[in-house]
Amino acid sequence: MTATQPQQAPDDTPSGKPKRSKKDRAAKVAPVKLSKFKYQAETLDGQVVKGQIQSVSANTARNELAVQGLRVTELTEKKGLQVEITTEKVPAVDLMHFSRQMATFLRAGVPVTEAIDNLRRDSDNKKLQSVLGDVLERVQGGRSLADALGLHDEVFPPYYMAMLRSAELTGRMDEAFDQLHKYLRRDVELTRAVRKALIYPCILLGLSVVVCLIIVIFAIPRFADFFKEFDAELPLPTRMLMGVADFVQSPAGIITGILLVALGFGLFAYVRTPNGRRNFHALQLKIPMISTVVTYSSTERFCRVLGALLEAGTPLAEALPTAIDCSNNSVYKERLSTAMEGVLAGQGFAEPLASTELFPNTVIQMVRVGERSGELSEQLDNAAGFYEEELDYAVEKLTAWFEPLTIIFIGAVVGFVALAMVSAMYGIYNQVDLG
Repeated sequence: MTATQPQQAPDDTPSGKPKRSKKDRAAKVAPVKLSKFKYQAETLDGQVVKGQIQSVSANTARNELAVQGLRVTELTEKKGLQVEITTEKVPAVDLMHFSRQMATFLRAGVPVTEAIDNLRRDSDNKKLQSVLGDVLERVQGGRSLADALGLHDEVFPPYYMAMLRSAELTGRMDEAFDQLHKYLRRDVELTRAVRKALIYPCILLGLSVVVCLIIVIFAIPRFADFFKEFDAELPLPTRMLMGVADFVQSPAGIITGILLVALGFGLFAYVRTPNGRRNFHALQLKIPMISTVVTYSSTERFCRVLGALLEAGTPLAEALPTAIDCSNNSVYKERLSTAMEGVLAGQGFAEPLASTELFPNTVIQMVRVGERSGELSEQLDNAAGFYEEELDYAVEKLTAWFEPLTIIFIGAVVGFVALAMVSAMYGIYNQVDLG
């Protein structure tokens, strides 16, 4: 008589994989957090329609309605207890890790839905979790991965989606995610390098400002009372320092401080407007050393994205708007948009690009060679690699100058205060001794 085989547990898979924990199963079926939106839109025939839609964000709702052939004219969120007070963003680091992990999963043959589900459960960012949950539902419903991700343009930038859509047509999604990971890693590393180089000088500068305020507000008035007791003639540096201290503590000084703070907030708000941002970016291109960093950064970014899109099979006319939109400088966007009109008019690519007067001659020459040889994407990639190294050197040089300039400023301030105090004490001593 043979032994009876034990029955397989309902949660066990035929391949013998272990059961998922309750936490994993709960994470898999956890509902996506959606908000309700009221909309008014127009159909292709011009008819006005109204309704409600549930989506992760306003941008996602607008895109979803556009897919249905509706042009949204009004979109308002229905407030309720489920509405979050603050909207969490997805940092570039999380997007970089997502791209790398997607490339690894797809290269290993893992199904797209399983890969997205695993990344959703493992993500620590609530916004990314919510977005990936919505993407998972749409992919399971029959949508392509690029279309599902494209509904969340507040998370995935235009160049990201352009590369994925081109790769989806060629079946090279793993290579596209790998390229995106490298591109995002480059941006993250550059940002970290700049911040790391500026931390120490900024700390010194902040401490120097605090020390100067303490000296001017508290120390100088006590010395002033001490000097008055001797009725001695004070040297010019001491009188200047005491004059600054008196002004800071006077009503005029307080009003001036308030006006300076208000001016700072006003400039910050102005820079956030389109005109202010454009003027600020134009100013960056005129300041020595900073203009070099901005030029190299914009050149490297434009060549990298455009080269990757062309390599993925995207036509130049479709790749140019995406590459232009990736620029962080408004002046570059304006002039490149004008140059794109020349490209579409059949003037080639090198000449309209040269007419912008924004790119170094090396880039123009590489583009000309690429046009003649039919290897434009390769030449753009070479240009991006070259200016990537030049950008590293320019950033290193800029940050290397910032630290000694900060130290010189601190030394000048502290030296002036010390000179004012010592010369005053020495002058009083001489006058009292002579008396």
